Amino acid sequence: MTKSYVDSNLIQNSALACFLLTTFVQRYQELTAATEEPDFLKLLLVLPVLWHAQSCDAIKRRQAGTPLHAVLAEVPLIRSDFVERIKAFTAVTGRGLNLACSTGLLRMRSETDAATRFSVGFSRWPNGSRPSNAPPEMRQAIERLAVWYSSESTARLYNRFLGD
Repeated sequence: MTKSYVDSNLIQNSALACFLLTTFVQRYQELTAATEEPDFLKLLLVLPVLWHAQSCDAIKRRQAGTPLHAVLAEVPLIRSDFVERIKAFTAVTGRGLNLACSTGLLRMRSETDAATRFSVGFSRWPNGSRPSNAPPEMRQAIERLAVWYSSESTARLYNRFLGD
């Protein structure tokens, strides 16, 4: 009997994506007083920023009150190759969300007339699962992204990142 190949990077990336996306959703809901939940298309815009070192670094240094459009104008590198980054991170975003939902960290809600939305499935992080080992620069950038993403529609965010 042969052992099947296990890609440890794939597992680690999925786990990190799970924790980062759950942290983002949690902060997003806090900022909207739990009246809004991010949709899948909005969540596709999280990892292309967090896992792009220059973008993450540029964003983590900003004050939460700095508008997104000002940051994008000041640091155009954030938008560079953004379509390719979305494509590159779509699968791991899906795996991270799947892992988060299957472990109860997130809940997925789909309605026939609305996009698939995600909400936090816990009141406190389960023991041993708090993402404190996630890179600090990514955790800092999540704070800014949650502020910006919670105040703009998904369509507007796509326009900001992909528009002229």
